[in-house]
Amino acid sequence: MRYYKNNFSTSLLEELVLNKKDTKLTLDEKSTELLLQSIPNSRGQHYMRLTLQSADAAEYELIDVYNRYGEDLIICRAGMEETPPASWPAGTRILCAPTAQSFHNSQITYINDRFEIANRNTLIIDARNGKTQILLPIDDVDGETKEWYPVVFTHMHDGDEMLLELRGIDSADQLPAFINATLLKG
Repeated sequence: MRYYKNNFSTSLLEELVLNKKDTKLTLDEKSTELLLQSIPNSRGQHYMRLTLQSADAAEYELIDVYNRYGEDLIICRAGMEETPPASWPAGTRILCAPTAQSFHNSQITYINDRFEIANRNTLIIDARNGKTQILLPIDDVDGETKEWYPVVFTHMHDGDEMLLELRGIDSADQLPAFINATLLKG
């Protein structure tokens, strides 16, 4: 899953060579820590797309970095979105900015599963799975209709928005109980 950090901008502390896949990205300590806190540990499934940019902004390259063990930022992909791979000297500007692909309509929509938590049936909707998610209808089991479980959103912050499509709902009285959510009527 792709992650973002608003207004992130810093400079490389060390040169990056042309073939930079699996290379450690070396930034100042504060910037490194900020990105490590923003990207969950993974082997590249969770990543942030960053832009390497020349001083005159005439040349740039998009790279994907991931958080390895909460200690290092590792470049897992380079030359993304058809940008030409290049060598970059220390001092090169690196930033997190939206790209054309960020707004592409084919972004993956996450379908939520139900599971039990703390002896109560609670559906957890994790914002780290994306800003567009689907909640499937409740299945009838042996002819009995199950009731909706309470829904809890996690990893959302003030001002964050999510589009949650509820399937199998015919009227507002069939909605599950939401905490800190606003119903958009269409």
